[in-house]
Amino acid sequence: MSLVFNQHKKSNQTMDFIKILGYNIRYIKFDRPESKKTIVLLHGLGASAERWSELWPLLTKYNVVIPDLIGFGYSEKPLIEYTVEFFIRSLEEFFKEMQIHKPIIIGSSFGGQLALEYSLTHKDFFEKIILVSPAGTLEKPTYVLSQYIFSGLYPTTENVHRAFEMMANNKEYVVDLATVKDYVNRMRLPNAKYSLISTLLAMRKDQSLRKRLAEIDIPTLVIWGRNDTTIPVENIEYFKQMPNGKTLIMEECGHTPYVEKPFEFYEIIEKFIDS
Repeated sequence: MSLVFNQHKKSNQTMDFIKILGYNIRYIKFDRPESKKTIVLLHGLGASAERWSELWPLLTKYNVVIPDLIGFGYSEKPLIEYTVEFFIRSLEEFFKEMQIHKPIIIGSSFGGQLALEYSLTHKDFFEKIILVSPAGTLEKPTYVLSQYIFSGLYPTTENVHRAFEMMANNKEYVVDLATVKDYVNRMRLPNAKYSLISTLLAMRKDQSLRKRLAEIDIPTLVIWGRNDTTIPVENIEYFKQMPNGKTLIMEECGHTPYVEKPFEFYEIIEKFIDS
């Protein structure tokens, strides 16, 4: 049964589950009948739809769909091999079942990598692409990324809080304790650690993305936090080969600028979306 409540008189927020490839996938959806544009938000490794909770109140001009990727959040976590191809098939089925056509995709970290991979196999599906510190170009994990993975395998409040602080890399940023508790609870769900490790192995196997970025001709905006130590800002250079791409660095931000500076982030993406 879906949970629906009004955000304002012209918008409904829905949280529900849908069967995708035989598995239960959770999603959050904002319907705005007056809007002709749909935004899909893809979270990063180990995260959930709630990672976008600082941003979604600002997206009042658009229809918004935010899935928990299969294996993460509160979606089902089957004991299977998690491959990039499997994630692509699950997204393909999700878009089909949700009747999503020509969306604007915003992908953070691993979600950004999936947006790119999907675009390579479905070349005209997205209207525009927005990437936030996308994964797929690192040759080996950074120290901060390793600490984040450690916090997923050993999800105590202390470990998770420390990892989130390091990922923000901004002394003025205060980690939300509710976010920490939610992460701890999710990583203690059955098969959560398995899906994390299996996905990490899939990401390590997939080393061809850097060479294929030039094939993506869809209007793309790549945003990076200047102080990102999870996937360092130097990786933005790889994305300058995209023929229809723009790059932008947000100052005083770590790995998730849409969490640390949501209003500034929204102003940037709104200009790109509406241009």
